[in-house]
Amino acid sequence: MGLRELRYFLSVAQTGNLHRAARAMNVTPSAISQQISKLEAGIGTPLLLRHRRGVTPTRAGACLRDRLHTVMQLLAAPLDEAEPRALPETIKLGVPIETGGPLIVPLLKSCSLRWPHITLDIREGIGADMLEWIVHRYVDVAILCDSPLLPEVEVLPVMTENLGLVAPVHFRVAQDPQPLPVRELTGEPLILPSKQHWLRRRLDQATMQRGVELVPILQVDSTTLSKLMVRSGFGCTILPGTSVQAEVDQGTFTFRPIMKPSLVCTHSIAFHRVASNNLVAAFADLVFETMTALAHNGAWFGIQTITGKPFGGRTAGNGSLPIMEKRENQAADDKVLVSLL
Repeated sequence: MGLRELRYFLSVAQTGNLHRAARAMNVTPSAISQQISKLEAGIGTPLLLRHRRGVTPTRAGACLRDRLHTVMQLLAAPLDEAEPRALPETIKLGVPIETGGPLIVPLLKSCSLRWPHITLDIREGIGADMLEWIVHRYVDVAILCDSPLLPEVEVLPVMTENLGLVAPVHFRVAQDPQPLPVRELTGEPLILPSKQHWLRRRLDQATMQRGVELVPILQVDSTTLSKLMVRSGFGCTILPGTSVQAEVDQGTFTFRPIMKPSLVCTHSIAFHRVASNNLVAAFADLVFETMTALAHNGAWFGIQTITGKPFGGRTAGNGSLPIMEKRENQAADDKVLVSLL
């Protein structure tokens, strides 16, 4: 197998999109597609699953991607014997717009005290982005909201919080502070995210249990824009309590938890099993410490912690990696790919 095919495959596997990879490699998408098909034929197993949003590595493809990532770093290293100049280390953290606000300042303070040489690169996105960012290595650590589990991602559930109806204080529904049954949502002008959004999926599951169908007046995935629409009086929305903590404290919004059934979301810390190093694992433990401290002292609105210890019971911040169980298919993947690298 040629290095070119492997480089093309790595670019596609990391970006999740043929067209983005083609631009990065300065070739056409068809050229990359042909080389990857040639690579798959040579190996004898599919490496990528094609779908409308792009591509996703298969189990064998994910294994090859992880090995190639290491190999390419080695190939790019200087060949002389001179000691490489130490560069500042960077940790990339992904936080969801819906719930990341209360965490950032305390986490920055803790990180700068513990590791003054570390640069923290914070990337904010909608909750659905976080898992994809971890899988494709756009971030080292991410906060997930009700995310499905994947074998290549280490996930630690940390806390839960209620989802509730967010309304302007002058709306009729805002006059009653009691929890709101799901059935009563049908009478409100709702601003909801699209059906692919994690929050909408949770809401649709609850309404299906009660035989209720919600028809939003607006579909908005952005939490910032949803709150702007509510503030402007267009309607109500459904969000975690943390995302409107400031507005509730200021008396701009009312937050009514949803019940019958109760709607909750789970906040978890995640990082890639293969890509993680000592610093990433230790930083994940620091995020755990910070989140649980905020919950215990009441600074994080409406949060309940989940009993557990950081990543397998390690002492937080000691730099040791969590003990990972091998997937059942790892041996099969190794046999397929060992001849390549």
